[in-house]
Amino acid sequence: MKTLKDVGEHNAIAALTANLKAVGDDCAVLPLDAHYDLVLTSDPLIQGVHFTPGTAPEAIGWKAAARVLSDFAAMGADPQYLLINLVAPPDEDFQTLEKIYAGVSNVRKLFNVDLVGGDLAQGPVLELHVFGVGRVPKGKALFRSGAHPGDIVYVTGPLGGSFESGKHLNFMPRIKEAKWLRQSGFVRAMMDISDGLATDLRHILKASKVGAALDSAAIPKVKTLEQALFDGEDFELLFTVHADEADQFDFQCLEDLDQQFPRIGKITGQPETLTLDGAILNRKAFEHFR
Repeated sequence: MKTLKDVGEHNAIAALTANLKAVGDDCAVLPLDAHYDLVLTSDPLIQGVHFTPGTAPEAIGWKAAARVLSDFAAMGADPQYLLINLVAPPDEDFQTLEKIYAGVSNVRKLFNVDLVGGDLAQGPVLELHVFGVGRVPKGKALFRSGAHPGDIVYVTGPLGGSFESGKHLNFMPRIKEAKWLRQSGFVRAMMDISDGLATDLRHILKASKVGAALDSAAIPKVKTLEQALFDGEDFELLFTVHADEADQFDFQCLEDLDQQFPRIGKITGQPETLTLDGAILNRKAFEHFR
């Protein structure tokens, strides 16, 4: 008998969703009307997996909602609505739940997203299952599958140390940056970094049937290179730009955003081969069940 541990998170997702009709990766993208595509996503937040007992309840609520908004950012989409299914043990302090929803509300107000529904059920530990609804201009969603050999690989901010610093609880979803990146027309493939650079970049490589060569000195780090590659929970955006347009892209970033994003490597023609300073990087970051 095969178990989830045997199969692994990513193989399990591929097998269980083989018959999906929707297009998408970080989010599902479906036709909405003549002007927009509908964008849908969901994400669980579970005590003991995504946060520890004793975590400030407002931070739990922030993270639960912000993770979903980071999925919208990964597609260049605009979030509009949230629904939350809350699971909690019967002896859970009700004031704690109110503070969690206050944390959700902080995200909601900042990004002008409405909380429109959900459900409540009994369970052994605290869980929040957050569902998001949004939209993106017709045909403009950014997928993982658009990278081409020669593209420059970028990231929006420093990586690693998220759990040590507490960033995994209070990170800012890159909605503003994602909207600009989509509208700029420069970006060819994009996703957010939740499981670590060394794992998440491979999703782009697999979807685009390409490889990548990373430059360790160019990767923005909070502390060590190992943490930047493998820690996860950074929620920065990882994206590619055509090499011939990279200088113009950098200039436009400076003009419009008053900042530039780090170039951390290049896309290669070696399918699903990831190298670091010329050596093949086989180790991956976090994966559920393994």
